Amino acid sequence: MKTLNNDNNRKITLLCNKYSAITTAATIFTLVLIFASTTVIPVSGSTTGNATTTTTPSLGLEFSAQPIWDETVRTTAIIPINQTHSMATFEGNGTMRVPDTGEIINMTNNGTAFGSIVPQANNTVISYGRENVFSVDDGDTSAITFFEIIQYDPTTFQGKGIVGAVFDNNATGSLAPFNGMMVVGTHEESPATQEVIIRLWEWESGISSPTGTTATTTMEVPPQMNTTNTMTTTNTTTAGE
Repeated sequence: MKTLNNDNNRKITLLCNKYSAITTAATIFTLVLIFASTTVIPVSGSTTGNATTTTTPSLGLEFSAQPIWDETVRTTAIIPINQTHSMATFEGNGTMRVPDTGEIINMTNNGTAFGSIVPQANNTVISYGRENVFSVDDGDTSAITFFEIIQYDPTTFQGKGIVGAVFDNNATGSLAPFNGMMVVGTHEESPATQEVIIRLWEWESGISSPTGTTATTTMEVPPQMNTTNTMTTTNTTTAGE
């Protein structure tokens, strides 16, 4: 039997090959499980002759028919923080699909992820961070904030996970249709290639981001969390999102 420390380091190393909006783990699990399932759950039914009619609840969760993000990611550096936490830098490339038009955008990316073992769930790791996105077609830039949960096969170290992420609001060119978009998707990790495939779908029933406005939000921070009691953030959104 391998030592716990070796297993932990291996899982965090694999995890930090990558990656997904800051949200709770329970919320991401709920969204992706419903998104990935094609099973209809009947809540009531009536029979007429040989035909049965069923009624299903309205879930209020709608996702794009095609992935809006298809990416291959590779690790560029791993920095251990302690026996259960690590920081990694990564880079990758792939394509993005505009939901309304189907336009394909070639992209490259790089970013930073922080990963840690979940002690209460064997062979499970969480990761969160930021990723810069660059359009190859017109040089437009954006970024996403992501959160993901990954489970590993303890024998092969194959990893599979779920991802949640949100786009920044600052793109002005080809990436503008993704401004403020919330997405949910999958993490497929191969120990043989040391690469991760990320696929993301738009959460269409989420809250739409306002267009053509500059929003300023003031948030009170408890004194024990920050020496400055008030923190102000400014987000600029351009028209044509």
